[in-house]
Amino acid sequence: MERGRPPARTSLTEAAARRGEDARVVEPLIEERRGGALGPAVPCVSGVAYALPSRSVSVRELQRDGLLESPAELLEEFGFRSVRVAGSETPYALAKEAGRRLMRRRGIDPESVDLLVYGGPQGPTAFTTSPSPAESSASHRTLDRFRYPGTRLQHDLGLTRASTLGLDQLACTTLLAAVRLARAMCLAEGLERVLCISSEFFPADAGRESIFNCTSDAAVAVLVERGGERNRILSAVHVTKGYYWDPGAMRDEVVASYFPTAKHVLERTMAEACWSPRDVDWVIPHNVSLRSWEILMGLAGLAGARIWSENIARVGHTLAGDNFINLADAIDGGVVRPGERLLLFSYGFGAHWTGLAIEA
Repeated sequence: MERGRPPARTSLTEAAARRGEDARVVEPLIEERRGGALGPAVPCVSGVAYALPSRSVSVRELQRDGLLESPAELLEEFGFRSVRVAGSETPYALAKEAGRRLMRRRGIDPESVDLLVYGGPQGPTAFTTSPSPAESSASHRTLDRFRYPGTRLQHDLGLTRASTLGLDQLACTTLLAAVRLARAMCLAEGLERVLCISSEFFPADAGRESIFNCTSDAAVAVLVERGGERNRILSAVHVTKGYYWDPGAMRDEVVASYFPTAKHVLERTMAEACWSPRDVDWVIPHNVSLRSWEILMGLAGLAGARIWSENIARVGHTLAGDNFINLADAIDGGVVRPGERLLLFSYGFGAHWTGLAIEA
């Protein structure tokens, strides 16, 4: 979906002045983000790779198999056409493949990685395609509960110098939160390279719809480095509202809260990057209903931005991986040009709203 571009941008100083910030304080920050004396220390996304199951299933097939709550026609109207469903693949196997692809493409020495951040299924769920309820329950009564996919990834990928952190309870915001954490660790502790990996799966007998969104299995790896010229992370915002901790019981409340809080997070993300809405070139979305994105972009004043929505139809909603799968495909396809300003956003049950501002 293409949108018209406005004739002028707001300068970073003007954006800061509108927020009442002292220019003497703001200018050094602006100089850092533009690549001045402190510019090389701005953390960046230096690489992305992903792995999808080989099996593609259409929305009509999902309906035939009883895996949808809504009519296939309605979901197609919202932009969905097909999703990826694991057959023989396991969450761990795809996570490892995504990590290996990224390191191979970027020529990364495994010993140069300082930290591995993993988010995804734990215990037997990570290592089998679809564990039974009995298997999952039994695993928590034995040492199997400590078979962590994050530490196994550290070993299998040869990350002998890297410590490992696991993220949980963040749902579809897990990978954005991992990148936010990686950025903070680069700035606070001077880490040079942080590898973030997320793998998300649905059991074979589970449904494939989450409040009007069709879901896929997938794993994504993102490399964050302490400094770089491309894909610099200028701001990261995360809002949690624990009131919505039970999405099944509060479905209507969750839907009602989504747009106002999403608008707030997008506005904060832009403000912390010293951007105005007219400065944004691209929105790199999570793959939920295209109609909902059209509404949200209007609420946030992003009428001049374009949204990269190609994967909503062909991949569906991969939970935590959407934004970075889309970022990788948009960059690899030559759509996003150096210097363009990208706004990433995702919502996760719990409830969490996360935004990221990146200068390509």
